[in-house]
Amino acid sequence: MSGIAGVYRTDGHAVAACELDAMSGALAHRGRDAAGQWSDGPVGLVHRLLATTRASAAVEHPVTDAAGAMRLVWDGRLDNRDELGAGADESDEAVVMRAYTRFGDDLPSRLLGDFAFALWDARHGRLLCARDRLGLKPFHYVWRDGVFRFASELRPLLAALPRVETDDEMVLAFLLREFRPGDEHRTFVAGVHRLAPGHALIVDRDGPRRVRYWAPDPARRLGVEVQLIERFRELFRAAVAARLRTDWPVAALLSGGLDSSAIVGTAARIFDERGESSPPLETFTLFTDDRAGDERESARAVSAATGLKGHAVRRIDADPLDGLDAEVDAVEGPIVDPSHHTMAECLEAIRDAGCRVVLSGEGGDQLLDAHGHFADLLCGGRPIRFVRDVRAFAGWYGASVREVAVGAIAMLAPTVIKYWGKRVFRGAPPPWINGVTAHRTGLRRRVRMARHSVPWPSYAQWDTWLSLSSPYFGLKLEAEERRAARAGLELRYPLLDSRLVELVLAIPSSRRMARGERKGLLRAAAADVLPPEVLGRRGKGDWTTPVDRALARAATGVPNRSGLLDRFVDPAGADRLVRRYHGGAGDLRWDVWFFITLDRWLERFVKGATR
Repeated sequence: MSGIAGVYRTDGHAVAACELDAMSGALAHRGRDAAGQWSDGPVGLVHRLLATTRASAAVEHPVTDAAGAMRLVWDGRLDNRDELGAGADESDEAVVMRAYTRFGDDLPSRLLGDFAFALWDARHGRLLCARDRLGLKPFHYVWRDGVFRFASELRPLLAALPRVETDDEMVLAFLLREFRPGDEHRTFVAGVHRLAPGHALIVDRDGPRRVRYWAPDPARRLGVEVQLIERFRELFRAAVAARLRTDWPVAALLSGGLDSSAIVGTAARIFDERGESSPPLETFTLFTDDRAGDERESARAVSAATGLKGHAVRRIDADPLDGLDAEVDAVEGPIVDPSHHTMAECLEAIRDAGCRVVLSGEGGDQLLDAHGHFADLLCGGRPIRFVRDVRAFAGWYGASVREVAVGAIAMLAPTVIKYWGKRVFRGAPPPWINGVTAHRTGLRRRVRMARHSVPWPSYAQWDTWLSLSSPYFGLKLEAEERRAARAGLELRYPLLDSRLVELVLAIPSSRRMARGERKGLLRAAAADVLPPEVLGRRGKGDWTTPVDRALARAATGVPNRSGLLDRFVDPAGADRLVRRYHGGAGDLRWDVWFFITLDRWLERFVKGATR
């Protein structure tokens, strides 16, 4: 895990050393092992290293080629090292530099893994930047007055702006969860952009040019001859194995649910086969004393079956407002978990165990919960199977049959009907949103837009891609990445491997689900590494009761410490919403919590930057 940053002045003026120093200082928490920077006239690069392999720790950063014509700052890990001809003790950085000499601007499409990088090519006078296919490594940039600046995080880029201002449209999209295509290129700060997943930037004297180098193919369709379980098991194992490459102990977040359990079981099997050369693997389970959220029994079953050392971290029943300022500072945004104290405790325990890499089951719901399958059954005129599968799925999921059925029916509605439904039943904008800001930013136009326009042949594929490519999901992963970076850890997500994503998206809806079994593909693929009680587990851990208990104490009204929240929220309408939540409308918990976190972010990040 690394922090990278840099400046390219297309006007030819030299980059100021003090600017690079400031960028490096702002990213110091992302790399305790090494710091390096380099500049040559109009270009300068910064690197902060947290090594996960000794090979990366052994090279000087930024990395250069033998001729000194190229410089690379790299944050990531490669999954296709063998394909790229990597030596056993060769760093990923050296492999990427050599690959660039072969593939040039096609380099990003030749790389598999999680990465963000910038490569300066002095011979052509340009900078090649890229972000991995699913956007698991962060890359932000500012293009202003002929100067291109980039960084792993937002804070090193704020000095390039005349003032820190909100992207009001993105803030409203966050409050309403109404993100749309194009938002993956934006942040909550006006003028600071994200390099979207699967995209590259080529920056020369004419400025930056954005190129999409990867997207799943909607026309790809697996034939009936493909053995799905065997193919999925093969790719899932490869995804887990690739994320075990490190020279330090590995931690795994183990909830007791199927996703994290399958990862732990597979990782343990791989380590057993490798023998003594593998670093230790330990599991960490968060739990609450509330029965619905206590998953220790399932987690213990996995630890016992694999022989791994397990740690249990009890939920800290603290006021979610305590320490919230520091949490907002760490993630640089309003996406904060109300149980942030517990996650901080867990990350500290992982770090204290000597680990640097953390495996997470995040992404399993997005990839494998084929809610669109039920809409396909209705669309295909199969009502009897629809009823049967919905009932079975609800039992596996721990949800009501009505909730699953209504979601499927709603999926069939045209975009214009969905829009009018929102206007009639909740308002567009709803009464608690500032109407002036909503009108100025075109909120109604946004709500009328389709959530994505990729022409998938089935609702199952459409909904899976929507879940994976959602700008909110991307922002949430970035917040988690920053939080882990503050603890000196790198999160890795086996279920967000692009090879797995391509496979699942190519499965016809008729083969996505058998008899309403939730995540049946993963369950079958992990059958030989997990105990029966975990494979047959239904439902999932539920922390809503302790969260509601804590939030009810903290959310006594609509906050406005920043003095800026009323730009987005109508105080009277928001106060009515908070009262409804206290009256028992638990589905409003996230609206209420977002009022609080947005207000703190506005105070800390926006107002604080202009003092």
